[in-house]
Formats: sequence, structure tokens, C-alpha cells
Amino acid sequence: MRKTVIYFFYSALLLSLASACTNIIVTKGASKDGSTMVSYSADSFTFYGELYHFAAAVYPDDAMVDIHEWDTGKYLGRIKQARQTYNVVGNMNEFQVVIGETTFGGGKNFITAKGS
Repeated sequence: MRKTVIYFFYSALLLSLASACTNIIVTKGASKDGSTMVSYSADSFTFYGELYHFAAAVYPDDAMVDIHEWDTGKYLGRIKQARQTYNVVGNMNEFQVVIGETTFGGGKNFITAKGS
């Protein structure tokens, strides 16, 4: 019975990840040849095939950036621009620094397994 509950729990967990943004990260200590790998999947079909590019730049000290809500485009305010930015393709800059995010829907996707 315990193995069945554990199997069900992990199967349900994997299925729930299909509706969430997910990262798979392999560190150099976990890969056979010391490579570091990052994979990202977005749960939005509208992002399929998009690869963003932001060119490196140096900004004046008083430069500001408008902030907009990602989904709606609603204006949220302004923040001070960083003095220098780096060339970015996707989620990685020119120094191979990567950022990712993982979402989990919580209540609607959260599964608990009970049993002995």
C-alpha cells in the first residue's frame, strides 16, 4: 500500500508540473563532463518560440525605467535604471548568468497523499 501511495504522489506531482513554469537545472557536479545545464519551460502557449534579446548599454545617472505588469501591460511606476546592463539572450547574459522562475499553483494543483 505504501509503495502505491508514493507512486501515486510522485505521478500526480509530475502531472501538476505540466501546468506550471518549470526549470531543470544540472550543476557541474551532477553532470558527467562538468557541464552546467539549464532548461526552462513556460506554461503559456503564447511564449512558444519567442527568444528575447536585450543589448548591453550604459545609461546616464538619472535614467529611469517604466515598469508595466507583464500580462496586462498596466503601468505600475518607475524605478532607477541600472548604470550598466549586459547583453541578454533569453534568460542568460553575456557572462552566462541565468535567471529562471518556477511557479506552482498551490491550492488547485497541490496534492497530498495519505496512507501508511
